[in-house]
Amino acid sequence: MVKRMQKNIRLINTYTLFTNMLFVLPVLMPYYAHIGLSFRDFLISEAIFAAVVLLAEVPSGWISDIWKRRTTLMLGALFAMAGFVTLMFAHDLFTACLAQGIIGVAVALNSGTSTSILYDGLLEEGRESDYRRLDGARQAFCLYGVAISAMAGGFLFKIHPQLPLMLDILTLLIAMIAISFVREPIRATKSVEKHMFRDMWETMKYTIHGHAEVGGIILVAAVLMASTKLMFWLQQPYYASVGIAPEWYGVILAASYILGGALSHYGHRFNKSSSVRGFLFTMAGLLVLACIIMAAFPSAWLAIPLFLTGTLTWALGQPRINTAINDQVGSERRATILSTGSLMVQMLFIPTSLMVGYISDHGGAQGGLIWVAGQIVVLGGLGFWLWARRTR
Repeated sequence: MVKRMQKNIRLINTYTLFTNMLFVLPVLMPYYAHIGLSFRDFLISEAIFAAVVLLAEVPSGWISDIWKRRTTLMLGALFAMAGFVTLMFAHDLFTACLAQGIIGVAVALNSGTSTSILYDGLLEEGRESDYRRLDGARQAFCLYGVAISAMAGGFLFKIHPQLPLMLDILTLLIAMIAISFVREPIRATKSVEKHMFRDMWETMKYTIHGHAEVGGIILVAAVLMASTKLMFWLQQPYYASVGIAPEWYGVILAASYILGGALSHYGHRFNKSSSVRGFLFTMAGLLVLACIIMAAFPSAWLAIPLFLTGTLTWALGQPRINTAINDQVGSERRATILSTGSLMVQMLFIPTSLMVGYISDHGGAQGGLIWVAGQIVVLGGLGFWLWARRTR
């Protein structure tokens, strides 16, 4: 049994590594220019992607809870391959948006299921205490995959613009083959009691309203994860404003993801005694401080280490958040609840990203950072207050 679980862990990590080797990510804008699309077209397709992820998050988690986890992950890899193939042949905005929408479905299918299959396997063997360490390692493989592809993507694009997409399709095929060999854990499954949408609605109500601790974690984590995502998109305009040359962007991105992977790998050794609420409060304070310092004192020397607070929050926070949620919910609704958490992040990110984009256009990246700091203070503070009030 132990050997089979170890094999499962290796296969899950392999799947995570190869699904996150996104060679096209650092050259996505140049690729759009290559196929004759503008920056405005890129933003439209990104909005389509975010909207599809938003709509598909909870249904994909429900599918994972009803079907097999392995089947859901294989389907996610297949959708991602189809999305990249579509993008390869895109020459107009409609086809690019279609490709982004297909990839959005793939992201949603993967989001709650990849961590659920790991926890279910450990729960079957009575090894739940190992989850935080192993999920941290899984998150590390995610970041390592992005780092490896970020370093190579630009060079591959110079050889041929479609080469990064070809390699993305190949790595996804490897990932799909790897996850097909995973042994499906024995777990409780939930039959459809009324109909799909009613079941999903009942689970979301349980998450946000019926379970105070889980609801509090999800609300606060949504604010922090959406804010770190905004900080990621603000990096390049901020680097440009402080005089960092564009050729260094890929190097900085790769280095930050390698560091994030290391933090995620060994994060279980830190803050063992603090509660998840105390941990999230500390991360919120660090993010606010970093945003204010970068906005008040724009500097190339300060930019890189302070932007790493976003990577720090994601790398250390995501395994901690997943552990706290997994410990309090059953297998029959685990993926749906984790997908609800991802849904909350997307719901907050879409409107705030539009606001940050508008502010950055008129007030520079520093203005966007001030908005992010204020968002964490106001919305994060409200989330902490509701969490404390409901669990009192």
